[in-house]
Amino acid sequence: MIVACTAATAGAQASSELWPELDVYWTPAKHQRTMLELSRSSEREAAKQQATVGLYQDYLQLPSGYLRAGYRYTFSTNDASYRESRIVTEVTTRVAGATSWRLVERTRAEFRWVNGDYNWRLRERLHLQRFFASPVRFDPRPYGTFEAYYYSQYNTIARLAGRVGVEFRVWRASDIDLYLARQENSRGEPRRVNALGLTLKLYR
Repeated sequence: MIVACTAATAGAQASSELWPELDVYWTPAKHQRTMLELSRSSEREAAKQQATVGLYQDYLQLPSGYLRAGYRYTFSTNDASYRESRIVTEVTTRVAGATSWRLVERTRAEFRWVNGDYNWRLRERLHLQRFFASPVRFDPRPYGTFEAYYYSQYNTIARLAGRVGVEFRVWRASDIDLYLARQENSRGEPRRVNALGLTLKLYR
């Protein structure tokens, strides 16, 4: 995955992007949590830029995971070429793990209106993360993910994606997630996306 994410790519079908994001989590009770997502994506080789605003509600009392439902709106910031409204439902569960590592499965269903056209998408993701028992400065937690996307309009899995990164504590009640991402698309353009992502997570 590290080689795949950092390898140089050539041709018009490849895109290199930056993905900055801010996530704010508010947990008013032990069984519920609200999340606000503010994110942006920009292509390095072109003027294409998109912004996203999302609001989600989590139910945290599953035996080994949680449920999430919410709404997400994505739009082009430099023209009116792209508008997407998305209703999101997902379940996240821990399927294996110990004190030092954890394997988590997430199943997400997305109901999408893209420039006025409706379709739905099913996403299945595995997330493997390493934890350190001894206190370490910044509390680093390296991880890797693999995700498959099923698109209703193509009636097939049309995207495979992966990430390698590390989460670490910067100060109390806040984390930074720094990662490299790779997407391979069998339908649509671009066919390949390489991205550098940085997410700031705030908790209260």
